[in-house]
Amino acid sequence: MMEKPTEPNKSNLEEGLNKSSDNNTNSSEKKQASKSEAVPKTVKKEINFEVLELEAYPEVLKKFINSDQWTKKGKEIQEIISQFDTRFGKILGKKRKEYIDREGNDLNFEFSPNYKKEFYALHRDYKKNKSIHFKAQKKSQKENLEKRLEIIEHIKALIGISENNSNNYKEFRVLQESWHNTGPVPREESNNIWETYKHHVERFYDFLHLDRALRDKDFKYNYQEKLKLIEHAETLVDHPDIIVAIRKLNILHRNWKNDLGPVPREHREELWKRFQKATSKIHELKNEYNKNIDAILQENLDKKRVILVNIQELYANNLNNHNAWQNALKKVNTLKKEFYSIGRIPRAQNKDNWNQFRLVLKNFNHQKNQFYKEKKKEEKVHIEQKSALIEEVKSILVSSDWRSYINRMKAIQADWKKTGRISRKLSNQLWEEFKKSTDLYFDRLKNKEEAFTPEDQAIIKAKRNYFEAFKTQVAPTETEALTEYINHAFIQWEEIGNPSQGVNYILDNEYKNFLSGLWDQTKLIDEEKQAARFKIDLILLKNNQDGLNKEQILLNKKIEESNTELIQLQNNLAFFSSTSSENPLVQEVNSKIEKLNNKIEQWKTKLNQIKSLSRTLKKQNQAPDPEVFSEE
Repeated sequence: MMEKPTEPNKSNLEEGLNKSSDNNTNSSEKKQASKSEAVPKTVKKEINFEVLELEAYPEVLKKFINSDQWTKKGKEIQEIISQFDTRFGKILGKKRKEYIDREGNDLNFEFSPNYKKEFYALHRDYKKNKSIHFKAQKKSQKENLEKRLEIIEHIKALIGISENNSNNYKEFRVLQESWHNTGPVPREESNNIWETYKHHVERFYDFLHLDRALRDKDFKYNYQEKLKLIEHAETLVDHPDIIVAIRKLNILHRNWKNDLGPVPREHREELWKRFQKATSKIHELKNEYNKNIDAILQENLDKKRVILVNIQELYANNLNNHNAWQNALKKVNTLKKEFYSIGRIPRAQNKDNWNQFRLVLKNFNHQKNQFYKEKKKEEKVHIEQKSALIEEVKSILVSSDWRSYINRMKAIQADWKKTGRISRKLSNQLWEEFKKSTDLYFDRLKNKEEAFTPEDQAIIKAKRNYFEAFKTQVAPTETEALTEYINHAFIQWEEIGNPSQGVNYILDNEYKNFLSGLWDQTKLIDEEKQAARFKIDLILLKNNQDGLNKEQILLNKKIEESNTELIQLQNNLAFFSSTSSENPLVQEVNSKIEKLNNKIEQWKTKLNQIKSLSRTLKKQNQAPDPEVFSEE
């Protein structure tokens, strides 16, 4: 896999490629480049000296010398100092000439602005820190050299010990680990000290009389580990990124050199040749890569440009739903990984290509965020709409005339379906609340007792128990006794309590019908029984305004229908004006007219009683609270 590139001028991969490319450049081209470019490319990319004011140089220098990598930025820092010296020298010469033209000499000439003092103060600090750093580095390398020489002497001493003791081997392994943990030595001594160490290590293994099992164990371990290094090197031949392969190969060589001891003599040359063969193939690939570097860089640039276009097309399609944006986001993440995996591109295009990549990602994320911001606003409206419908249903449930809202409840259910989508979790929560309230309403409408309030259910249960016990009693058959019996039964019924207004239950009708049926056991004629039953109806309706209104409407309708039928009969009777009253047909009509008149009179009597009872009930409901008047 290719290493993930970073921002321009900061990629380790890019630095490695630059080095490889530089190695492929002939000496004449380098000389020409050094003449045409007075400023290193890295400084040019970070600092535009053509527009940089002299007053800004101290700040630029401070940024470089305070960097964590200041020891590696010597060329850049030296170029900044050189640029400042050149430009300030020109200004100083100009000022000196102006002074001489004005004063005739430069004996008292002085031009030392603050930015110059600050710049050269920083320069002095830099040189001082640089000197301290390299002195410390030189001292450290000298100390490391001395440590390594001591380690070699210890190994030589071990070789001189004649005893065949495993403790010598353990001490040797400790010395090896110390060697690996010791830092770098002066460059001019590096190769010599390594060859000396290698020589005495081989002498130790060749001449020290170790226990054969222990020596064979160490040889076997080194052999297996070197085989692993070789196999790893051979896989690097097929690595897609040759620069990464070179880096990993260098690590393998360091491990071979520093971390592993010798193998049995018969395998040494075989392993080394195999390792060198894989190394040579990788270096050949690197040389081939360097020859074709321009074409490879351009090919990589073309690939990255295609990815930029693909990302632009994704957000240019005006995506308008959640699924579309999620699919686009997955594709963008895939394209980003592909972009990062592509190797180096021409240096001149690097910064521009990176900026374009960041821009298209920024545009994509901006449009995505705008879409979800709008969705959140819409979702907030939808949540408010759903919540408002839930609150309306709850207010209907506690209303005294909740039965009259059946059409509105159906409309609310339809309105709920029209509200927009919201997040699944909140949608399920609101739906459960809405469904519970609407189901409760329609269960009440169907007189399902479980939908009533606990208080109403308790009253209905108590009345049902009372009714079952009452039906087992023996009622009197005398008119006065039965009337008193029924009145007392009604009082007991009322004392149990009445459910909330709007709660319909069949128990009242069953109780009324049972009381009415008690008159069938008496010797009263039919008309008297009907009158007695009507009194029971009035008793049961005296505190029920809705029931009184319904009964009044029913009686008015009966009277109206009977009057219509009466008029029709009277009109029919006019055709028999010359006919004898003894005519059976005339007698039948007269009989019907008489019965209708009697019925109308009975109904009118009942209607008047109903109206009187209704007026009394209204006055009671409208009567002011006596406590209010007493306070006034």
